[in-house]
Amino acid sequence: MNNNKNKYNQQESGEDVINLRELFLKYLRKWYWFLLSVFLAFIIAFVFIKSSEIKHQIQTVILLRNDKTSSGISQMDMMENLGFIGLSKEVEDEIQVISSKKIINQAIDSLGIQVEYFEKDGLRYVKKYKNEPFKIKLSKEFLENLNYTIKVFVKESNGTYKVDVKAKKRFSEQYKLKNIQESFVTPAGRFNFVATALPKKDTKYKIIIHPIKELVENYGNNLKVATVNKQSNAIKISIIDSNIQMAEDFLNKIVELYNLDAIVDKNIIARNTANFIQDRLGIITRELFDVESEVENYKRSNKLTDLSSEATLYLQTASEYEKRLTELETQLNMVNSVEDHIKNSKNTDALIPANVITDDPSLAKSIQEYNMAVLERMKLSQNASEKNPALIHIDQQIAALKSNVLASVNSVKSGIQIAKNDVIRQGAAFNSKIKSVPTQERQFLEIKRQQEIKQNLYLFLSQKREETALNLASTAPAARTIDEAFASLLPVAPKKQIIYLIALFVGLLIPFICIYLKDLINNKIEDSKEFQRLIKAPYLGSIAISRENGAIIVTEGKTTPVVEMFRLLRTNLQFIIGDKKSPTILVTSSFMGEGKSFVSINLAMSLALMKKKVLVVGLDIRSPKLGDYLHLPTDKGLTIYLSDNSVEPEEIIFPSGKHDYLDATPAGPIPPNPSELIMSPRLDAFIAYAKERYDYIVLDTAPIGMVSDTYLLNRIADNSIFVARENYTPKDATELINEVYEEGRLNGMGVVLNGTSTTSSGYGYGYGYGSNSRKKNKFPRFITFDKKL
Repeated sequence: MNNNKNKYNQQESGEDVINLRELFLKYLRKWYWFLLSVFLAFIIAFVFIKSSEIKHQIQTVILLRNDKTSSGISQMDMMENLGFIGLSKEVEDEIQVISSKKIINQAIDSLGIQVEYFEKDGLRYVKKYKNEPFKIKLSKEFLENLNYTIKVFVKESNGTYKVDVKAKKRFSEQYKLKNIQESFVTPAGRFNFVATALPKKDTKYKIIIHPIKELVENYGNNLKVATVNKQSNAIKISIIDSNIQMAEDFLNKIVELYNLDAIVDKNIIARNTANFIQDRLGIITRELFDVESEVENYKRSNKLTDLSSEATLYLQTASEYEKRLTELETQLNMVNSVEDHIKNSKNTDALIPANVITDDPSLAKSIQEYNMAVLERMKLSQNASEKNPALIHIDQQIAALKSNVLASVNSVKSGIQIAKNDVIRQGAAFNSKIKSVPTQERQFLEIKRQQEIKQNLYLFLSQKREETALNLASTAPAARTIDEAFASLLPVAPKKQIIYLIALFVGLLIPFICIYLKDLINNKIEDSKEFQRLIKAPYLGSIAISRENGAIIVTEGKTTPVVEMFRLLRTNLQFIIGDKKSPTILVTSSFMGEGKSFVSINLAMSLALMKKKVLVVGLDIRSPKLGDYLHLPTDKGLTIYLSDNSVEPEEIIFPSGKHDYLDATPAGPIPPNPSELIMSPRLDAFIAYAKERYDYIVLDTAPIGMVSDTYLLNRIADNSIFVARENYTPKDATELINEVYEEGRLNGMGVVLNGTSTTSSGYGYGYGYGSNSRKKNKFPRFITFDKKL
């Protein structure tokens, strides 16, 4: 028996091995569900594509100007010398400026795209821009204060305009206008259209009025700003939109506003510098006038016309010392002026000039950082209160930077003073010679030296004033446009290939999940492969669903796939029977409706086709069906024989009417004591009688999962066939089958799976056995049997 088990059941029920091929075939059997699901998914994808806006990517490329080339005079030499920041910001900072809400808000307002217009074309709405047949007239105040989205739908029909105005969760109103320019009052306010062209008949239009904050947020999320590469100052600005012209105008406007914003920043610095220089020029002019007046008065009062040749020589010799000393004193004066400017409480948020005093790089860097922080505070304070955490943080940063600047200024002052003292010491020896010059000439020389200092300082500041004026007049944009805004040749949305791939994936996934969940909650045996994995008894074969009517489908000369299955079952059964003479074959199942009577009759018929005398006996005496299927008398049968000792065996054996070698004994009337009758010695005598006259005896018995009658019949059985049914027998029933097999409750036991689908049975023709529960009035091509078969 163990050898048979190994032959017919190669996998034990305890194994958890997943056969991928079987799993694939399992789902392949439901191919029509996958096909239908994919078809529906493709239809949904097609409708989605046709109803979605066709969007392109529009982009422009700009190049940030280098600080030293942003004007024709090297950041306007004056700006370099004064140390003010111009366009020299980090590229990442410029990206933040370009994508700032301030710039986007200004672009939306300038283009007037807070209100969007659409025209229905097929399943989709097409955005209109500069070619709208009409516009809705709204005040600037209304648009600024709007805090929810309003949708307006307009359709012309028979000379009347139907207008629907909707605001989600707020209101939904309908209006009918005889004239498109007729005003109407909505819960949001009074609206009226301004016609620019004649609206198309029977065409639906949609107008969306966005709250400005929400629209700025949407455009900010859609706007992509990034460097072309890490080594370049080139920046690519892109946006995805359904209207190419509008998107191009939007990007060009963004670049234009960015340049204007940068120019405003530079002009703030330049004007601050100009004011500082003008103040200093006023002071120096007055001082120079006083010195020149003093020179004139001294000459007049002392009647001096020219210096002596000796004094002239001394003056020329001392010119180098005086020139250097004048430069140092000029720088020292500028340092003191800048220091006073910083310490002045009125200049708390003012920008600081730097290189008017020195070319010291440390001081220039400190002032540049300070000026950047001050400019950032100016921008932030426009939209933030004094208690804003960001504003408080930048104020703290400015205070720290100012301390650094003052420390650097003091350091520069010390350096200038040291240099000045050194020049004074070097000229001390020569200055002693000047004392030998007559007193009048010496005094005049001192006055003349002061005049030269003031003149040099005046000339320096005058030059800076002209450079500042030139800077204000010729400020170059912060960025140069490399590529004007242009659209991609192919649309970027909807992505048809991706959508159809997703549809294919979802179309395959949904039936897969449904089948998986169905299998998960289904406790029925689904196919022969699964059944073989669950059972331990030898597997004799499968019987597929049949198209034929009638209980007996195995007949002389028929070669249908189901008939071949019974022949295979017969062959396998003969293998486990071996050399037994006139074997008695018991056929049972777990429950009613699994097809044991169907298997019994057709197995007996298959054996009879071998010219072997076969007797099929109805031993399911509690629910007899054999007599009904073979049209035998129901008042005569085995129960009569068992309960009446006068009845002889030949009296209850009838020709089957289906084959000359096949006879049958029906169960007879249902007795009140079936178990006692089955235990009667007369049954053993009847089987002994049959064995002498027949080659095979097939016993159609009761289900062992419901009554114990079949166990009582094991004494007369040589072999047993346990019948289960696909999609009917619970998987838990395999535990009973294994228990019966392992405990040896039935002799020579093997199992058969009845009612398998065409593919799971391996024949692929769709034949087999069915019942009223699955086939009646639904699939008339299948045979109809009672569940109790």
